[in-house]
Amino acid sequence: MTSQGLRASLEGIRAAKTALTDKTLSQHKLAIALGITRQPVSKFFAGEPVSRSCFVQICQHLGLSWQKIAGLPEDITSELTTTSHRNNRDLNILVQEIRQKRQDKIQDQCGTLQMLDIAQAIPLVDIYTTVYVLEKITSQRWLEIGDLLKEFCFESGFERLVKDQVPQKLSGLEAVLLYSKLMVLGKPAIGKTTFLKYLAVECNKGELQPNLVAIFISLKDFADDFKDNSDFNLLKYISQEFLSCGIESESTLSLLIAGKMLILLDGLDEVQVEEVNQVNKEIRRFCQTYYKNKFVISCRIAAQKYKFPGFTEIEIADFDMQQAEAFVKNWFVAVAHESREDGEAIGNLFIHQLNLPENKQFRELAIIPILLHLICLFFQAKSEFTFKPAKLYEQALNILLSRWDETKGIQRHSVGCNLNLANVKKLLAQIAAITFEQSNYFFEEEIIQTLIVQCLTKDNEYFRSSSELLNQQAQYGAKFMKLLEVNYGVLVERSQGIYSFSHLALQEYLTAKNIVLNYQEQSINQLINHITDKRWKNVFLLTVSMLPDAETMLRLMKQKIDILVAHDQKIQDFLLWLHQKSNSVTTQYKPGAIRAFYIVCVGRSLEVFLKGSNFPQHQVFCHSSSYGLERAMIGNLAFNPELAIDEFLTSTFACAGELEFACNYILNDAIVFDYDHALNIAFDKALNLVVEPKFKQFLHNLKKQLPNAQSNPHKFRKWWIEHGKFWNENFRELLVKYRNICHDWQLSKQQIELLQEYYMANKLLINCLNTANNIRPAIRHDIEEKLLLATTQIKQ
Repeated sequence: MTSQGLRASLEGIRAAKTALTDKTLSQHKLAIALGITRQPVSKFFAGEPVSRSCFVQICQHLGLSWQKIAGLPEDITSELTTTSHRNNRDLNILVQEIRQKRQDKIQDQCGTLQMLDIAQAIPLVDIYTTVYVLEKITSQRWLEIGDLLKEFCFESGFERLVKDQVPQKLSGLEAVLLYSKLMVLGKPAIGKTTFLKYLAVECNKGELQPNLVAIFISLKDFADDFKDNSDFNLLKYISQEFLSCGIESESTLSLLIAGKMLILLDGLDEVQVEEVNQVNKEIRRFCQTYYKNKFVISCRIAAQKYKFPGFTEIEIADFDMQQAEAFVKNWFVAVAHESREDGEAIGNLFIHQLNLPENKQFRELAIIPILLHLICLFFQAKSEFTFKPAKLYEQALNILLSRWDETKGIQRHSVGCNLNLANVKKLLAQIAAITFEQSNYFFEEEIIQTLIVQCLTKDNEYFRSSSELLNQQAQYGAKFMKLLEVNYGVLVERSQGIYSFSHLALQEYLTAKNIVLNYQEQSINQLINHITDKRWKNVFLLTVSMLPDAETMLRLMKQKIDILVAHDQKIQDFLLWLHQKSNSVTTQYKPGAIRAFYIVCVGRSLEVFLKGSNFPQHQVFCHSSSYGLERAMIGNLAFNPELAIDEFLTSTFACAGELEFACNYILNDAIVFDYDHALNIAFDKALNLVVEPKFKQFLHNLKKQLPNAQSNPHKFRKWWIEHGKFWNENFRELLVKYRNICHDWQLSKQQIELLQEYYMANKLLINCLNTANNIRPAIRHDIEEKLLLATTQIKQ
């Protein structure tokens, strides 16, 4: 025994280690089970002094006599036990009394959330979603841009960066139990305050640290209350807070000295810059004086540079899809006031639609709780994602740039330069456009600072006329970049000194916004030069949706698309056939939609040619109902016998080609059998629809020649290897003669690539046409009538 606590004897350490092994525990797991940090456990097993309460807790959990482990005589232990029990009993009674008195205040202060654009306060427990944290701070990694690009995928934006965090994630509650002093960092609006309020509520209910008394302190309110006399005193603030609940200062001090408080200090970044040093100094002094208590401080990640001694820093992780799903289901019950059953059903519909490929840009925003809340508000109106993305992104920007702080009454530090909200958006739009044009998704600190200065010098009269600012451009660029990161969260530090936009969707939106803000035919022509680059698809759609008059842009897009294939005679011949074939079908649909249908059918037969080549994408034209050009024009095609026959016959031909390739090059019998099964289904459906007797008989004869895959797999393979090519050619001849489909176009891989680009560009044009505002019917009709036509037909 020492004045500082108790220490285990050598025999006691051996006994404790044996008990630890018998219970299949580690020191780390033991600390979590006890709700204490690992430090006292490590000291216990090293024979170093440990506080009496921790020592007794450890021994009791291991099923050992703490007196024997400490090697104390019976009379001393009896005296110590009596005194310790009495003190602990008195302290525990005091804790319970104070918790009872504080219960209503904690519930009032922390039990509800005021959500953006929602009139009523929402009970925190109804909307709260489990928080996960990273023990390695993202911005403290030492990675190069090349390393980040390996984690980046344009199709999913920064989603992979979030997914790659999963193995490193720890539950927020577990982190609170692990560390006695915790600094919780996070992006703007990621849920730091909500997390600290949840800790207060759970402690108040006895679900978390039931032996402690929680106090939630807004550091902004703390600084505001004391800034007039510069007396930043946390002890006085806590004492006054407890006095308002009928708790005497002596009792408050007793709890602090005994380490019986869970002290939650929220929003260090919200303290005015003039007062932050004094507040930091007071927090440090208070934590060192009352070091036995448990502390949790929250702060925006970009704002926190001061390191509090003894504190462990963690970062709140972005939402993953499981968290997003839980949040959404809670949202439709708690916020939209649906029943639990209906709320979960709407939540399931929301998540299903959110996971569709065409909604990946919304999925990227959903990693931030407040932006997910915004998406829910938009979705609630129609129960589908039919709203215009540009409106959502504009609202998301407003939230990040101003509205979120306004709801909390926060005025952040500004670097001047007479920039209002519109000017900040304009600056961001210029930066986004320049970096996106250069395919830069990650950029070094110095690069973005230089861009900021260039943009401000070009457009801001105040900046150009101020010799002081011009002479300090580098320092000003650094300050303004930090403002974009800290105040707005639009820029995010992904590694030491390497930044990106917080969301690829916002970079795309701001790029489009820059085009609209600087609208002229030259800038539109620069955009249209990217019409075959899939990176720019969303920029096209966003631009056309924001233009008050998009007819010029659509006209220029159509001209550019037609030029793509104007000088390739084989493709021109193909387009002439496409026009002829489409006109031979009697249907109520627009000719352009039927041409789109047949170009997809041709794409399926061309895939056979590409098998075994180095072509990057076997599926020449996307045949999904969500992406087809014909769907973009008129929605789902209703059943038409002529179209159905050609679709099933084309599918049969494609499956036959796949089967021939598989039997020659793929060893897996299951894949071979799948192709055979698909071939038979398509062939039977076609035969049921064919009316012409002679053609039908020829098809029956060909089908009889096909071997049975199930009876003898070896013979089946052998037949396709030896006879498959000949059978396919005979089948093709029939299709050309009787249906005028599946011609051998003799296109090179380069021509097929060009045809694919042409198809996707036309699809983008129709999507833009459907997205644009105020398009005259005559313009729409002209574009649709001339879709997928050869140059000679367009001129006619």
